[in-house]
Amino acid sequence: MLERCRPYAGLCAGMALLLTAALAGAAQPSIDPLAVEGPVALEFPVAKAAGLPALVADPIDLEAARNEDRDREGLGLAPRFALPQAVSVSPENAGVWEDLDSRFQLWRHRISAPGALSVNLGFSAYRLPKGARLSIYPVDATGPDDPRGVRTFTDGDNETHGELWTPVILGDEIVIELVLPSESRHDYRLELASINRGYRFFGEDLADLLREKSGSCNVDVICPEGDDWRAEIASVGVISTGGSTFCTGFMVNNTAQDASPYFMTANHCGINVGNAPSLVVYWNFQSPVCGQQGGGSLADFQTGSTWLAGNATSDFTLVEMDDPVDPEHAVAFAGWNNGSEDPQQAIAIHHPNTDEKSISFEFDPTSTTSYLSNAVPGNGTHIRVTDWDVGTTEPGSSGSPLFDENHRVVGQLHGGYAACGNDLSDWYGRFSVSWPALAPYLDPTGSGAAVLDTWWPGLAGMKVTPSTGFYAEGEVGGPFANPQQDYVIKNLDDAPLQFVVDVDASWLTVDPASGTVPEGGEVTVTVALTPDVFGLPQGTYTGTIAFTNLTDGLGDTTRDAVLQVGLPELAYSFPLDTDPGWIMETGWQFGVPQGGGGAYGGPDPVSGHTGANVLGFNLAGDYPNNLPLRSLRTGAIDCSGLEGVTVKFQRWLGVEQPSYDHAYFSVSNDGVNWTTVWQNTGEVADTEWTLVEYDISAVADGRATVYLAWTMGPTDASWTYCGWNLDDIEIWGRDSSPSDLVLTVTPHAAPISIPANGGTFAYEVMLESTDQVTFGAVIDAVLPNGNVYTVRRLPTRTLQAGTHVWPNVSQDVPAGAPAGTYLYRISLATADGRTASDSFTFEKSSVAKGNGLVTGWDLYGLGDEDGGRDLPAGFALHGAAPNPFNPRTVISFDLPRTAAVSLDVYDVAGRLVRRLIDGETMPAGTRSAVWDGRDGQGRGAAAGVYFYRLQADGFSGAGRMLLVK
Repeated sequence: MLERCRPYAGLCAGMALLLTAALAGAAQPSIDPLAVEGPVALEFPVAKAAGLPALVADPIDLEAARNEDRDREGLGLAPRFALPQAVSVSPENAGVWEDLDSRFQLWRHRISAPGALSVNLGFSAYRLPKGARLSIYPVDATGPDDPRGVRTFTDGDNETHGELWTPVILGDEIVIELVLPSESRHDYRLELASINRGYRFFGEDLADLLREKSGSCNVDVICPEGDDWRAEIASVGVISTGGSTFCTGFMVNNTAQDASPYFMTANHCGINVGNAPSLVVYWNFQSPVCGQQGGGSLADFQTGSTWLAGNATSDFTLVEMDDPVDPEHAVAFAGWNNGSEDPQQAIAIHHPNTDEKSISFEFDPTSTTSYLSNAVPGNGTHIRVTDWDVGTTEPGSSGSPLFDENHRVVGQLHGGYAACGNDLSDWYGRFSVSWPALAPYLDPTGSGAAVLDTWWPGLAGMKVTPSTGFYAEGEVGGPFANPQQDYVIKNLDDAPLQFVVDVDASWLTVDPASGTVPEGGEVTVTVALTPDVFGLPQGTYTGTIAFTNLTDGLGDTTRDAVLQVGLPELAYSFPLDTDPGWIMETGWQFGVPQGGGGAYGGPDPVSGHTGANVLGFNLAGDYPNNLPLRSLRTGAIDCSGLEGVTVKFQRWLGVEQPSYDHAYFSVSNDGVNWTTVWQNTGEVADTEWTLVEYDISAVADGRATVYLAWTMGPTDASWTYCGWNLDDIEIWGRDSSPSDLVLTVTPHAAPISIPANGGTFAYEVMLESTDQVTFGAVIDAVLPNGNVYTVRRLPTRTLQAGTHVWPNVSQDVPAGAPAGTYLYRISLATADGRTASDSFTFEKSSVAKGNGLVTGWDLYGLGDEDGGRDLPAGFALHGAAPNPFNPRTVISFDLPRTAAVSLDVYDVAGRLVRRLIDGETMPAGTRSAVWDGRDGQGRGAAAGVYFYRLQADGFSGAGRMLLVK
């Protein structure tokens, strides 16, 4: 039987939960480990890094390394900068575990590589759960900006191949730091397989750190010679493979121009199917000053790839990086020419000895030859650059692109004899020869294009970072997480630019909304929630933030804005302690898994994630060969009262890649038409329980008959795996059922503007309930700065079913209240867990006296003695109270139906003194207006007798009042 989870089980239970949460919160430290930018251990009272147990790597034999390098050069192999040492280290067999607090645990291990210039690591197994992070940094690092490198990785770095290879950390002693949520203590994979000890830090010899790095004839790309090649420069990166070898490569464009992260380099750089995950690309490693040939930063990098194509004939390799390019790295995608003509000029952009990026020029025509041959055309596989007119190439430049005079790649560096001080040649593997293998990837549209230009996404006069949109979420009435987001507008032009930022959502504000960015400068723009959000009902709200360059329009961009009001709750839970009775086709079983199978991948588990039982396919072993589709289907699940529906479950799955075997998860809202939510896109070989979550809202929201299905098959006739194992299946969503408790708060006269020396406004409260209700209420004023001031907490009271009205609630606003826009809000919570809220805004012009503190507010008309009353039977004018009065009086009247109302104050001579209500349409109920003894210009009226007159839908009434002083 399906069990609907109740979010509240009664007032006592609710209060107990709140008390428990409060006590737990009190025990938490103020520091969120995941918010720490640098080493987490520096922010907590844990053991000093220098005192951690250390794995000491073998010392570097520099002479032996140099001898090996000479042999490698003779064999045409890629140069090295580090020596790998195989290890087998994990948090389960080494290092130190410590508790950070009740939420997180910390594991650290020290790695010492005596004499190394740098250290980088290769993890053969890497998978982190959500909320975890891995960092590596120098043992004596003091913060996130340590120039030697502080590298951090999260679950966003999980990849199908399960590996992680890190960039270098400069120094010979580092710390590996793992932060895990306590509940994920055994829900991760981390196996260190290689410690790579740098003996040449990108061209610097261990024995002579002061030697000249790359040749002195090299030209930094930051120099004026590179001005016409900025886009192409941005496509080139320096790379390492296996943590040991180095080359140059470049991001390459495709005819879909969809930013697919295709990266090219030389075949002899040694990247293949097996080691492609170890590729690390460093972007923007270039001198900040022309002629410095140093000072570059290794901070911009990406790691991991999949081999796509390559051959030795034209010496090319094409890979696809694991992740899209980070927009903040401003990487370009190089254009190309797949024709066979010889370029009349040639330009090389490269990393000589993997030092900072350089640019070289050949102003004479090139020729087509064989590799290392001068004969034309030879076998036609290479382009020969006769000699370089400006700059040169060196070891480490291998794989770098050669551009023709039209800024298009025509080849990548294979090798040659060029160096500073000679006029010798270089040879580049022809792009045209490689094209048949490149075409499926670089011309996915089948356009037949012979040329394609370089594409630099986002290159314009204005660059906005970050690229992410605005997202905030919270309960109805708040508070809201992530209430603001800073965006940086950078001017890439050589002249000032004007900008404007627009938002199309009333719940967002921008500061500044317009301005000027100086040449090469930056301006920070803050997008933040407005007080309006506290009055929004449950739902998902969307908007757009538009950044416009008013100067030349270059770089105009937008960011999506999403506000989620109301958070999801657990609606259904299937812990599988008992058989849920779902439809199981042949092979599916409920019971205890036997830990069998694992001919390929891993075996079945031996128990559920919680408890003994699971739902799975063949609990005794692997799925069979030639299996047709076999499904497990739930009964109908009622989601008619839910929105934003997601499903979570614990998965233990083994299945071969989809070229052979298949596994699916699907959803339906009629049991006939199914939508595939997930299917394997590669081999899956779980060896532990994995929590997965899928958004099924497009199919399930508001539907009374939602069905879930897990499918095994079809499979082929070869390898077999353990198949599906499921546990702890949950449905989450936000309650969308109509409320049977409605709170309406209506100001008597809007808009409300309070003068500098304070004032009063009046409003009506209406509460509608379909049954008897016991509730407490809080009245808040959200200040202009976003802080919340509690005006009044009302004691718990019980009302019978029906409509209850408090017609004349009066609120003082003191002179010392800060100036700006306020949100005035009433929120109530019932004993059975229901909530209701309503609000309106008012303005305060300025602070007349005091220090701007919000204190001394007085509230009338919501006490127990005021009660709630039924709607009036007819029009009536009740008069002013108090009378006589000073400084204010409240004039009350009844409206049996919605009506246009006018209420005026006259002196004894019949002259209009103040119009309190000017034809405003007001809802039915007992209403009121406050006269504060001032005239229409805000001046204090003289003491004496005054008359008031009410007109509403044909009704007219008048009264007399006395102002005393």
